Amino acid sequence: MGATVPPIAILGAGPSGLLLARILTLHFIPYTIFERDASPTSISQWGGTLDIHYDSGQVALAEAGLLDEFKRVARYDAQTTKIADRHANVVLDIGEVQGGKRPEIDRRDLRDLLLKSVPGEHIRWGSKVAKVEREDHGTMAVLLADRGKAVGGFKLVVGADGAWSKARNLVTPAKPVYAGNTFFTTSVSTSNPYHAAVASLVGPGMYLVCDSGHQIIAQGLADGSYQINISLPVTEGWMTSSTGAALIADPQALRDFLLQFYADWAPTATDLIRKSDGAFRPWPLYALPFETLDWKTVPGLTLVGDAAHLEMPDGEGVNRALTDGVSLARRIVAHYCAPDGEDHRDGDLDAAVREYEAEMLPRCRRDMEKNKTEVKLLWSPDAPKGFVEAVMGGHFAQE
Repeated sequence: MGATVPPIAILGAGPSGLLLARILTLHFIPYTIFERDASPTSISQWGGTLDIHYDSGQVALAEAGLLDEFKRVARYDAQTTKIADRHANVVLDIGEVQGGKRPEIDRRDLRDLLLKSVPGEHIRWGSKVAKVEREDHGTMAVLLADRGKAVGGFKLVVGADGAWSKARNLVTPAKPVYAGNTFFTTSVSTSNPYHAAVASLVGPGMYLVCDSGHQIIAQGLADGSYQINISLPVTEGWMTSSTGAALIADPQALRDFLLQFYADWAPTATDLIRKSDGAFRPWPLYALPFETLDWKTVPGLTLVGDAAHLEMPDGEGVNRALTDGVSLARRIVAHYCAPDGEDHRDGDLDAAVREYEAEMLPRCRRDMEKNKTEVKLLWSPDAPKGFVEAVMGGHFAQE
């Protein structure tokens, strides 16, 4: 007899999928994670840092029994934020926030924390998903890109596979829309002679310079290096064009190219481009349309994280993802029936999904409306002044 197919498939070993898996593990509910990375060590060097909020992300980690471990690796001194205009005039300077409400953690460290909490045998590494489809008898099948292999018999497939989810088309035809801007991500290493100047300017947290739809962002990482993001309004296909591909392959040429668009900015800001020393990764910004979040529940399938509600970066994405994971996990645990003798029952997983989506969809619609307002201000012609006055001032006054 072959191995029994678990009732739940999770696509993607990102924050929402792993948080869900961790809680399922605690309640002895079987599942399989399909992850395209070849191994736990093959994660990209990119990722930056994430602030985990006390009233969302930390709540999810606490329910998963991981909050104490998170606190051991979180960087509480990295809650500092400086926002400046193109002349390097600082319009907002938030020192270390007391109380640990939004400590930072490197994306890689968060993933490692979550991975270590999930039994390795539950993860199928090197499993790039090509498609999800319904089988004739109503169960779900996951089709892999590897020579058309398929794994079927799942009662529930959870799309936790990010912006370009292979499960989303079963609940909505909507696809991510390019926002017209791309970040080019590079770094300042600890061995760079410029590192001391960056550390003095940025500190352990974040330094954001913005004006008229352009941004330069520096963030401190756990190893002491800094990640630098530089925005540029290029076309959607620019990265794969002959010009774009050639520049990305030549970091110094790309630095010189980017600097042309920031020629009238203060050297304090442009030195973050000029004196960086890493290669570049293009990060085109996409978001799902607001209308996406109105789907009807589809038996045997649901979405979490960016697969459900990809938005422009606003510092909330990972917290929404972790909240999705714990929200769905609660419903599954409530409905799941453990095996009783020879009668293997999985409970009413469709009811769990209906309850989860009844909570998640309106919550994320509210978040998407807020995101649209805040992001518009951050990229507006009067940024950063209008953003600080309308959003950041009021927000931090509440903290």
